[in-house]
Amino acid sequence: MGRCGLSEVPAPTRDVVGVMSHLASAEADPAFTQLQVDRFREATAPLGSLTRHLANSAATLRYAEACFDAVRCGIALYGISPFGGDPADEELRPALRWESYIALVKRLEAGESTGYGRRYVADRAAWIGIVPVGYADGFRRDMTGTEVLVDGRRRRVVGTISMDALAVLLDSELAAGTPVTLVGDGIRIEEHANVAGTIGYEIATGLNTRSGRARRVAVDG
Repeated sequence: MGRCGLSEVPAPTRDVVGVMSHLASAEADPAFTQLQVDRFREATAPLGSLTRHLANSAATLRYAEACFDAVRCGIALYGISPFGGDPADEELRPALRWESYIALVKRLEAGESTGYGRRYVADRAAWIGIVPVGYADGFRRDMTGTEVLVDGRRRRVVGTISMDALAVLLDSELAAGTPVTLVGDGIRIEEHANVAGTIGYEIATGLNTRSGRARRVAVDG
């Protein structure tokens, strides 16, 4: 991994119960991953009954030889693919939900804009819904253009995402309080990550559930 570990394994003392390493690119580089697995196996072979673990989520899913005595799943426990694709491809079921609601609905006339920098200007009359979630909650500024569910239907996020609010483009006027699903029911973190040019890990770990800002962020059992 080239980070905090040792290049050689010293003789274990009596209080050592296990030995581990970490894979650098199991989600993208099979050749280097196999090299790391082989090196780990060779280095730990003389250690007898010590518990050995190496596999992260990606290796647990695709490299049986990396599993040794235990595995360390992280992002996969939330049903998020470590490979950035559809979780179903890895037989994962998304478990994370992030919900909010429409706080305000307003009509923009042609030429009117919403948000900082006038990033979205209506080319014709349009309805927008304001959701009280923004980048302070983990819905990043670079996720403009992604989609969320408004009353069960996909809607595009438009304009600059503010600290405390984002705007979605609607087909018609809706009532305040209409439910919005930011993650869940087919809206995947991987989609948001692709729009933002990052990985699902960064989106998931950046969620901030400030009281009253979102209805809930939860992991479904």
